[in-house]
Amino acid sequence: MNITPNTAAEFRIAALAHEDILASSITLPLEILTGAAQALGRGDAQLLSTQCFTCNGGPLSLPTGLTLNTHPLEALESAHLLIIPAMWRQPLRVLRRHPEQLKVIERHVASGGLTVSIGSASFLLAETGIMNGRIMTTHWHWFDLFTSRYPRVQLERRQLITQSDSVFCVGSVNSVADLMIYLCGEIFSPRVARHIENQFSPEIRQRFSPSRVGVPRDLHHDELIADAQTELIRDLRSAPTITALAAKLDVSARTLTRRFKSATGVSFSAYLQQHRLNEAQSLLRRTNLSITEVGSAVGLSDPSHFARVFREQTGVTPSGFRIAVRQKAFTASTHSD
Repeated sequence: MNITPNTAAEFRIAALAHEDILASSITLPLEILTGAAQALGRGDAQLLSTQCFTCNGGPLSLPTGLTLNTHPLEALESAHLLIIPAMWRQPLRVLRRHPEQLKVIERHVASGGLTVSIGSASFLLAETGIMNGRIMTTHWHWFDLFTSRYPRVQLERRQLITQSDSVFCVGSVNSVADLMIYLCGEIFSPRVARHIENQFSPEIRQRFSPSRVGVPRDLHHDELIADAQTELIRDLRSAPTITALAAKLDVSARTLTRRFKSATGVSFSAYLQQHRLNEAQSLLRRTNLSITEVGSAVGLSDPSHFARVFREQTGVTPSGFRIAVRQKAFTASTHSD
């Protein structure tokens, strides 16, 4: 990939903007990259230059009430990273309104520049034609429209993140953190990426829910258990046993068990199962993975066991949950201009 070495004086980031962008698909990547740069320390900190660009530049007011200061597209000469943010609304409307962004995207990709397309922003990227014959993904709601409009693009429906040389596509904002942590390792160093993962990933991936009795606590003051929690949910498919985790943290299994329950309010196994079910619900909501594939992805590879545990926790089967949340998501029809 064409990523500037971590010894470079400045890493230039450009984000394309318009009135229908999802602001978090710009702010989240920038916050993670800024945290990574700061993690290097004052002595060797890499400077980041971050700018947003619109057709004519100037203040851009978003429906959320936020205002972005932007520069005109003609001022965008080069960047190490180009972010194409997710859209709130029908992507074809954005294509009609902002064709000026296509040349900028095509030029950047053709030069080998690092490119991150988030959600339905992939329509802008594919519209250039430069991704014909290459792999991409998009937000699952637009799979069929994307396939019919761009039949020469290899649409990946089962991966949340795809890579084609220096072009990365992320299916939704929920997966941006995972990609950015990976890129932190490429842009800065693996050490910095691990640090950022420990700092950002648990908070980003933790689904918000009101506090209830028996629900794991993630906010506490036991640093040992915070490290244990990070290790435990790093890969839900092959989570470590309490014995293996204790050995890695250089404490006895008995001590880890006691402190884990004291800090989180639940047992080791209950904590792991809760996170597995949280992630399973997220995958059922935002991907087209089969029920068996979802179970396998979270470490519950026996389909009948996964279905039983899921129903005990939520009151519905995995397939019933998927139908319910998607029906709710599409209660409001999407309209184009």
